[in-house]
Amino acid sequence: MLIMKTKLIIAFATAMTMIFGGFFSTAQTPQTPPIDTNPGIAISGSQNYNKLPNKAKHFITKHFKNFGVQKCEKYFAKEEYEVELTNGIDIEFNLNGDVTEIDAPNDSFLSVDVVKDILPHKSYTRLEKDGLNSKVESIEFKKGKVYEVEIDIQDPDTFIFDINGEFIAIED
Repeated sequence: MLIMKTKLIIAFATAMTMIFGGFFSTAQTPQTPPIDTNPGIAISGSQNYNKLPNKAKHFITKHFKNFGVQKCEKYFAKEEYEVELTNGIDIEFNLNGDVTEIDAPNDSFLSVDVVKDILPHKSYTRLEKDGLNSKVESIEFKKGKVYEVEIDIQDPDTFIFDINGEFIAIED
């Protein structure tokens, strides 16, 4: 029985030494980064709304003066800004302040005034003639060549227009 108690005491002492020894050695060894570290390439970052191009701020003030800005980011690699409004609308602007994409939140549409302001006159007139100008969910300007307008209708639901507003196709 004495041998068993001795073994138990030795096992307990060994365990405590390992636990506290490891704790103290970790706690006493500060982990400091090397002096010459670089955080890496910045892909995006929060942006002060006031630093947006004036054209972008004017667009937001004109069409969304009753809504605040929830988030404003600058994407360095894509050279664009993304603004999220408190009503859920997401707007992307290029560095000049031109709208490159605008999305309404789920189950809602962009206002007719916004659609009319962004699209070339011919594109807007086509949507208006078809009774679809009030059912626009998003508009995206693709590579400076076409506008893709997503409409709340059965597939195909994306109208494609060239930069002059000429209708090209309807796609999924």
